[in-house]
Amino acid sequence: MRPLYQELSFLPANYVNVYKEELPHFIVPWHYHPEIEIMYILEGTGIRFVGDSVEKYEEGDLCMVGSNLPHEWRSDRAFFEKKSNLRASCYCIFIIDKLFGVAMLNTPEMQHIKNLIECSARGIKFTGKARTEIGTKISEYAKESGASKIAKLILLLEQMATTTEYELLASVGYTKHHLDTGDFERFNKIYRYILKNFARPIRLEEVASLAGLTPNAFCRYFRERTKMTFVRYLNEIRIGHAKKLLIEGKQTIAALSMESGFNNLSNFIEQFKRSTLMSPSEYQRKYRKQTPPDVL
Repeated sequence: MRPLYQELSFLPANYVNVYKEELPHFIVPWHYHPEIEIMYILEGTGIRFVGDSVEKYEEGDLCMVGSNLPHEWRSDRAFFEKKSNLRASCYCIFIIDKLFGVAMLNTPEMQHIKNLIECSARGIKFTGKARTEIGTKISEYAKESGASKIAKLILLLEQMATTTEYELLASVGYTKHHLDTGDFERFNKIYRYILKNFARPIRLEEVASLAGLTPNAFCRYFRERTKMTFVRYLNEIRIGHAKKLLIEGKQTIAALSMESGFNNLSNFIEQFKRSTLMSPSEYQRKYRKQTPPDVL
């Protein structure tokens, strides 16, 4: 399934655009755009697609989607019935990334927001009390204009950036964006190497040498930056690739497991279950059941 590129028509002078959508059902298909998007659902239920994440959404759903990350909020089928009185409504905030220049994002005061923007490359779902509080702020924020619109956006993003009540949506292997918060160039060199070579066995010594570290030092370095071991991270990259192949449905599970870097089918199934709590075939059936035919 291929996402559509969507060119959003904004006033050229505006770096932040806020819309309230009120429709019988959401109409934008699986798509992506360079703007960062914050989506707050006021009314409606359906399926949310963000990268390779597929989940139900309902009133109060609140997500942040990074630049060029494919996504869709697809209303339940009941919303498409002719006699339906159901409504779908939401607030959307679109942020052009040039709003925050490199110099501004690299200031100590903006570090939390910088990290938030990096994490949004995988999509972020807010949960718990934070979701309610941030949702209320978004409803109030929609009325802002002028300089206040920029100032209060920074405060809103700071609140989003400092909460612990959130989940990342797309798997680490789905996007080619790196969530690095430290020495970007060194880690990105490792990341690019993994992306280029994940389909074959990669020895720890190989990647450690890229960073100029011993294997033991590299393991500590890597865990500090990703919160997971190198082996788990590599498996997440491979599983993210396998998810895309499962969604496309053009290969057998045995064939796509090999293409994703798993030389043993049993190990692939075990690792996939550990990551998704589903077998590859269950994941594929769930996705195809929930995805409308015009999206595939």
